[in-house]
Amino acid sequence: MGLLNRTYLIIFCLICFISSSNAQESDSTATNPKFFLECWECDFNLVRQELNFVSFVRDPNLADVHILSSTQRTGSGGRKIFLNFIGQNRFEDVDYDYEYLADQSETRSETRQGLLKIIKTAVLQYYSQTDFLDRVEIDLSEIEGKSATQIVDDPWNLWVISLEVGSNIQKEESQDEFSLNTEIRIQKVTDSWKTRIEGDYRMDNENYYDDGEKFENNQTNSDITANFIKSLNQHWSGGVFGEYRSSSYLNTKNSYSFETGIEYNIFPWSVSNRKIFVFRYVAGASHFRYEEITIYDKTKENLFYEALVMDLEIIQPWGRIESRIEGKHYFHDFSKKRLSIDSEVSLRITRQLSVYSEVRYDVIHDQLYLPKGNASVEDVLLRRIKMATEYEFRFELGFQFTFGSIYNNVVNERF
Repeated sequence: MGLLNRTYLIIFCLICFISSSNAQESDSTATNPKFFLECWECDFNLVRQELNFVSFVRDPNLADVHILSSTQRTGSGGRKIFLNFIGQNRFEDVDYDYEYLADQSETRSETRQGLLKIIKTAVLQYYSQTDFLDRVEIDLSEIEGKSATQIVDDPWNLWVISLEVGSNIQKEESQDEFSLNTEIRIQKVTDSWKTRIEGDYRMDNENYYDDGEKFENNQTNSDITANFIKSLNQHWSGGVFGEYRSSSYLNTKNSYSFETGIEYNIFPWSVSNRKIFVFRYVAGASHFRYEEITIYDKTKENLFYEALVMDLEIIQPWGRIESRIEGKHYFHDFSKKRLSIDSEVSLRITRQLSVYSEVRYDVIHDQLYLPKGNASVEDVLLRRIKMATEYEFRFELGFQFTFGSIYNNVVNERF
């Protein structure tokens, strides 16, 4: 085939592709509304199978309704899942908000079935504004033994206790590892108070063998925290916090901290599932006892400090932003300080292109716990102790480019 013929063939293929794309765009003017589902907790295949009459598109800009989910932890250890149905195009400003409470003992299948029922209900709200319901019969089954106003007798008075124990063993010819982790959480959450007590103990033992020589890396870490937080109004909160810590990695035999703090949320907490912008101030005191003498010739010391934190979280149809900036310093020496910046961003740039990134940068001048003397080669290679550094940096960047059919209703689970 000559060069001219190949050129004609390529042009013909492009014309066919563009015509197909235009045909899809013309389908977007169909009577039935189009939906874009952005729900990590949902089973997309299940939703499409149960709602096979619904047109789900892969591009949110082509959808008439954007289904957006977000999740928050409840005081009982479960989850509150928010489903926001956001109208676009011909359904502009036709929005519905639903909440689903997933109990801590609820299976993943039960949660997905519960979310499916909500989606079915909301979808019909939009279809009711078309002629589609003229062809639908609705059957409302009776629910026996249920009452909308039942009085709940809670013998635990909203207290929730969670205990977790886990271990891991790995072994091969030249190395073996063993780890043990235990956690306990006790909490009670109401609209007025949030009480949370957590304890964690972790032991890691690693052994490496080379030419008959054995290298060991044994670390233990324990941490106990107690938080008592008071809701003052829709924007203000206050709290007191206590912590006990022991860490061989941080050269800390034991430490005790006590803090008090206050925070202000620019947005009311009632919309915290979609947006949070918090400024938090904390002041506290700590007592440290070190395993080895530090670079400042200390075996123990009392320190006073303050910290300022800014938290931002936004969840919208165009993407998600989570950012945190924290600054902290000690009062005895203002040069002993730390600045931390952490940000995660996921954005839809165009119909086909989405971008995500994560950046974390720490400026570190507060490593008062560093042991005196030079670290051995084994300490460095096995990461037995925290090394001196003035910064830590991490960066991730990626993108996704999608094109082709805007519809994705077919489910095929073969292979």
